[in-house]
Amino acid sequence: MESLLPFVLSLLLFGFSTVSGHGAVVFPPPRNAVDHDIPPWSDGVPNPIPGVDAWCPFANGSTLSGSNGQACFWFSNGCSIGCPECDGKTRGPIPNEPQFAHKMDVCGLNFTATVCDPKMRTVNTGAECGAEDDFYYYSPWRAPGSSPVLNACGMAGGTPSSGGYGAQYKTTPHAKQGDLGSITLKKTPSGTVWKAGSEVEVGWTIQANHGGGYQYRLCPNSEALTEECFQRTPLAFKGMQSFRWADGVQIDFNGTYVSEGTTPQGSMWAMNPIPRNDTSQTGQSFQPRCEERPDCGSTMVMSDCLCSGMWGPYDLQIIDTLQLPGALAPGDYVLGWRWDCEESTQIWSSCSDVTIVS
Repeated sequence: MESLLPFVLSLLLFGFSTVSGHGAVVFPPPRNAVDHDIPPWSDGVPNPIPGVDAWCPFANGSTLSGSNGQACFWFSNGCSIGCPECDGKTRGPIPNEPQFAHKMDVCGLNFTATVCDPKMRTVNTGAECGAEDDFYYYSPWRAPGSSPVLNACGMAGGTPSSGGYGAQYKTTPHAKQGDLGSITLKKTPSGTVWKAGSEVEVGWTIQANHGGGYQYRLCPNSEALTEECFQRTPLAFKGMQSFRWADGVQIDFNGTYVSEGTTPQGSMWAMNPIPRNDTSQTGQSFQPRCEERPDCGSTMVMSDCLCSGMWGPYDLQIIDTLQLPGALAPGDYVLGWRWDCEESTQIWSSCSDVTIVS
């Protein structure tokens, strides 16, 4: 505990700065939750939260838990569709800030978006595809899977150094700003055992909402955790999506899925089912998938929204069912989760250890 004292004191002295937002897998528990067993995360989530940096709260029973550590701070910044690499610093368009109110093609290769249908878009859905005011045209979700990443399991803080539009990853004995998830984060047995060919349940949470959509993939633990490896085994979604709240209430609804114009070709991606709803900044979104409370404060960090908003809701988990291939060889695998955002040129990543049996 003595070795942690300087770290804890630094959090108390400097507090938490505000950044744009994040998300992470909750189940199976991700390697990215590497800091979960040390303060302040091991001590529970304060109410109210003293700023959003460093906290990735999720519902654990009737309370918010800090046991995901800083899992929602592993991502890649500045990643446009069709680019050979991320620039690590560009966040993407911000329509209500004049200097950022334009489309942003990070590498200037003029890649063509494949997601144009407003029903599959999550922000600024009233803009005509490719028009001058289609600000998010080059964001990752507009051609799912085509953008590069800084690392397939994410980079701590999303940029090599904190500041700008990355996040400030709080240095701990386990990880620091700029660390690469596939190298820094070691195998962490989750106790999750799945049978090849079966349907399995997974869940993730939003710390702050960037729209877009996501995919789950598998890579054998014996191989390097690269995009190439994960892209060999994308997993299909099955049945209904669900929302599950801290009080145990769960509702099912029809998910929106994309499998045309995706990478790998024909792979299945799920649209983020939480509408951002800060229309003064990001334009039109879509209707909530649950019966939302009126005037719930969608742009507030600790809002009363049930299933919409700019932040969280923190007591809500997004539940999916995945179909595992029947031909999977038994062994240890890493489940990769990749969230391609639309409201930003950012990609969030989580990597969880699972065991496959025949």
